[in-house]
Amino acid sequence: MYSPISDDDRPSGRRHSVRSRNGSMGAGSVRNGVKGAVPRRRSSAATTHNSVLKVKRKRSPAKEKDAKPPLNAFDRLATYMVERQIKFSLIILSCFAAIHILLPQYRSTTTKLFKISYHNPDTNLYGKGEDDIYFLSFWIVMFTFLRATAMDYIFTPLARRGGISTKRGLIRFAEQAWLLVYYSVFWTLGMYLMYDSPYWLNLPEMWTNWPLRDLGGTFKWYYLVQFAFWLQQIFVLNIEERRKDYYQMFAHHIITCTLMFTSYTLHMTRVGNVILCVMDVVDTLLPLAKMLKYLGYSTICDWAFGVFLITWFIGRHICYMLVVNSAWRDALVMIPEGCYHPGSVTQTPMPDIIQDWSLLIRQFYYPTEAVCFTKPILMGFIFLLLALQVLTLMWFYMIIGVAVKVIKGGQAEDTRSDDEDSEEEKEEEEEEDLIEEAPVKAADSAQMTGTAMSTASLPSVIMNGGSRRHLSAQPLGGG
Repeated sequence: MYSPISDDDRPSGRRHSVRSRNGSMGAGSVRNGVKGAVPRRRSSAATTHNSVLKVKRKRSPAKEKDAKPPLNAFDRLATYMVERQIKFSLIILSCFAAIHILLPQYRSTTTKLFKISYHNPDTNLYGKGEDDIYFLSFWIVMFTFLRATAMDYIFTPLARRGGISTKRGLIRFAEQAWLLVYYSVFWTLGMYLMYDSPYWLNLPEMWTNWPLRDLGGTFKWYYLVQFAFWLQQIFVLNIEERRKDYYQMFAHHIITCTLMFTSYTLHMTRVGNVILCVMDVVDTLLPLAKMLKYLGYSTICDWAFGVFLITWFIGRHICYMLVVNSAWRDALVMIPEGCYHPGSVTQTPMPDIIQDWSLLIRQFYYPTEAVCFTKPILMGFIFLLLALQVLTLMWFYMIIGVAVKVIKGGQAEDTRSDDEDSEEEKEEEEEEDLIEEAPVKAADSAQMTGTAMSTASLPSVIMNGGSRRHLSAQPLGGG
C-alpha cells in the first residue's frame, strides 16, 4: 500500500503541493473506473521523486574534496552588499541629492557631482582638474544603480517573457541586455562626436593643435562617463561569478582605465575617442548574439555571430592598428618633442622646463602646469595599446575556433568569457533543475493522459515540455 514520504524527505513549498495534486488525480482515476491506477501512479511518482533526490544527494569524491570553504566575515559582508546593490547605491545617490537641496552651504561642492567642472564662459569650453573626480564618483555609483535596477526590473522580466526559465540564463540575458543598451548609446554618441571633428577619416589630425586642454561640454561629459563606466566594470568583474578568462578581462579593464586616464591627462582625448568608437561597435554585436542564443534563435544567432566576427576583425585588428600606426608615425611629427606652458599659443616647446615623469600625474591635479610630450611617454602609450591588442588577439583566436565549429554545422558558442562553469557545476545545476521539474512534469503528464507514468518516461516528458528550447540552446559562452 502507498505510504507518503517521511517529513525528513518531503520537499517543501511547490513540491509538496505537487505531491498532493498527484493524490487527487489518482482518486479521480479510481472514480472513473481505472482499477489500480492510484497505487501504481502514486508508487511511480514516489519512486521517481526519491530517485531524483538520490541523484541530488550523490556526491563524487572530487566534489567532496573540492568543496568550497565557508565564507569568512569579509566575504559575507561583500556578498551582503552585492545582493543589495540597488539599495546601497540608491541611498548614496539620495544622500547626494539631499545634501545638495537641503544644505545650500555645501552646494558649491555637491554641484561638482552632477555637473562637469571648469567651465570657461569666454570660450564655452571646459578645462580639466581634480574636481572631475566628483563627477566620476557620482557616475560610478549611478552605473551601479542603473545596471542592477535595469537587470532586475526590466531585462529579467523580458527574459522570462522570452521563455528563459533557468536562474543562470536569466542573469546572463540581463547582463548582455544591459551591455547592449550601454554600448549602443555611447557608440552612437562617440561616432557623432568623431564625425563632427577634424579627425574624421583623417588620423593625423588626432595629433594637431596639441595640447587641447579645453573640451566641449558634450565631449567632456562623454569621456568622463565612459571612464566611470570602465572603472565600474572592474567592480562588476569581481562581483560576478568568476569566468575562465577572468585574468585577461581584469588586465583588459586595468589597461583600458590606464589609457583613459593618461589620454585625458595628457590631452590626447581625440585618439581616445577614436579607439572607443572602434571598440564599442564590436561590443554592441556580441551581446546581441548572446541574447539571441539565450532566446533559442540559433540560426539568427549564427548570422549575428558572423557579422560580429567580421566587425571584430576589421575594427579591432585593422582600424585599431591603423590608430597605433598613426601614433608611431605621426605623433612626434605633428607634436614637437618637449614641454609646453599652459598659456602657450604656439606649438613650440619651452626649453626651460625640466622633463619629469611626475608631470604625468601632477597634470591631473594641477592642470595649469606645463605638460610634456616626449618619446618615452609616447612609447609607454603605444606599449599599452599593443598590450590591449595582444589580449584581443587571444580572444580572436578563440572566436575563430567558434567560427570553425559553426562552419562544420555546430552552433555559435562564445568561449571567451561565459563558459566559466565546470562540468561538475553543470551537472549539479542539471540535477537541481531535474528536481524542480520532474514532479511537475510527471503530474501534468499523468493528468493529460490519465495513465500511470514510469520513471523511464521522465526524460521524454522533460525534453518535450516547455523547457526544451532552453535545455538545448545554450548561450554564447555556455553561460
